[in-house]
Amino acid sequence: MASRSVSTSSALAGTFGESIAEFFGTMVLILFGDGCVATFALFNKISPVPFANNWVVIMLGWGLAVMLGIYVAGAISGAHLNPAVTLGLAATRRFAWSKVIPYIVAQVLGAFVAAAILYFVYQGAISNALGGVALSASNVSQVGGVFYTSPKPFVGVFGAFGDEFLGTALLVGLILAIIDGRNQPVQANLNPLIIGFLIVAIGASFGLNTGYAINPARDFGPRLWMTIAGGGLGSLNGYTWIPIVAPLVGGVAGAFIYDYTIGKVLAAKNLGKSGDAETLGEAVREPSVN
Repeated sequence: MASRSVSTSSALAGTFGESIAEFFGTMVLILFGDGCVATFALFNKISPVPFANNWVVIMLGWGLAVMLGIYVAGAISGAHLNPAVTLGLAATRRFAWSKVIPYIVAQVLGAFVAAAILYFVYQGAISNALGGVALSASNVSQVGGVFYTSPKPFVGVFGAFGDEFLGTALLVGLILAIIDGRNQPVQANLNPLIIGFLIVAIGASFGLNTGYAINPARDFGPRLWMTIAGGGLGSLNGYTWIPIVAPLVGGVAGAFIYDYTIGKVLAAKNLGKSGDAETLGEAVREPSVN
């Protein structure tokens, strides 16, 4: 059988294909992530399911969700799955600015579609939680937590912003540490697993103040869906800007802090790639942009 060559001029070989990967990677992330939140929020009062009221369901669920999303898109787009990661990489010249908008649009759309799917899959449980009443701006708060984040009543604006900022700075800074070939890199395609553990650690340490969005697409895409589905301004409320702005600023800060601390030390020591590490397939993969 004659072999067929693959044309690299195809749109799928460029930014369009990478955006498709970001869409599906983010969709998988939200399906599993918000799916575990649905288990936690919609079933935790049902006595035969005692594990559902345990915060570990959220931490492990989101960690596994991120891992699986990265495995879906990692070799194609670098599996950012998060506008804060995309912006942090672009700000530190690891990623082309021309790709930032397509990636972010794909991420938000992936999260939006995933939320719509979950809404219909869990329609019975949502209706039960609402007491059979139709979703509206007045009752969306009863089920909105399945889809998007919110702070505890005693957490103010400064605390919520700081929690999301710090959580995302740690996320992006530690992703750079994990994938840096000069810094004991994870090998054997285990980057997604280790980054999943990082999400678990952030959830254990900084998760309860706000629900740790640490990802604008993860929060805004599902929030937008719930607005269209009937939640109205109850979904797009005064808190909406915090899980968008704080992660974006935190992601950029985390990337620069890594570059001007650990990154500078690694460069000063003239360290090359550790052992025979191969970074072409790393979880976040982009050549430097000049």
